[in-house]
Amino acid sequence: MKAADFIREQTGIETFDVAIVGGSGISLGNSATEIPYSLIPGMPEPYVPGHSGVLKVLTIGTKPVLFFEGRFHYYEGRTDAEILFIPYLCKKLGVKIFIPTCSSGAVSRKAANCDVGIITDHINLMGRNPLTGLIKNYGAKVFVNGKEFYSERLAKAFLETSLKLGIKAEKVTLAAVLGPNYETFAEIRMLEVLGADCVSMSTVPEVIAANFLGIETIALTVPVNDTLKLKTNHEEVVKVAERKSSLLSELIVEALSNF
Repeated sequence: MKAADFIREQTGIETFDVAIVGGSGISLGNSATEIPYSLIPGMPEPYVPGHSGVLKVLTIGTKPVLFFEGRFHYYEGRTDAEILFIPYLCKKLGVKIFIPTCSSGAVSRKAANCDVGIITDHINLMGRNPLTGLIKNYGAKVFVNGKEFYSERLAKAFLETSLKLGIKAEKVTLAAVLGPNYETFAEIRMLEVLGADCVSMSTVPEVIAANFLGIETIALTVPVNDTLKLKTNHEEVVKVAERKSSLLSELIVEALSNF
């Protein structure tokens, strides 16, 4: 894969321990090496405000970490291959732990009152799956076990770290919808009945892809708006996500330093 070779050439690092994908407005700060997506061979570029399209190379503890500042969404008109690009690139670069993050709307009161949601389950309402059609080349490997998508080991580590840091974190179930519109009141009531704590337009496809590729995965979300409030817009979502991202960053750095 040309993209993987290019990143190795630019960084001088053969393999990376961890990869993190940043959601809307979520950042882990600056790094010594920053590579625009536009320079990486074959890599798509984000269209969405709040997704800068820069790959940052960080060191957390002693671990080399990839931070993808920007992702790709089905609502942009993306193909399955574009959604698969980041997880596949991570696999080629030897990533052992994959951590997609996202901004989300809080459905449950538990989510509305926390700073960070540790995603331990999901409901895929997108009507899309990035593994569609891969059975022709991979056979039964596409039948990944949804009950094992989220690492219990990593969920426990992040929860224990949040308690240590005094960050309000909760285990949550994420509902993934196609978007790009925000939910109607009837849809919010449906999500509540289904048992969703948060709702987002991303993350779940990447989690499915990473598990298919055999990478240990946990996902984190920053609930940035209460879905029961009448007015919500993307600018507000990005603004709140930027404010809360410092807590998410602190949690990630501390947890990864102790793995």
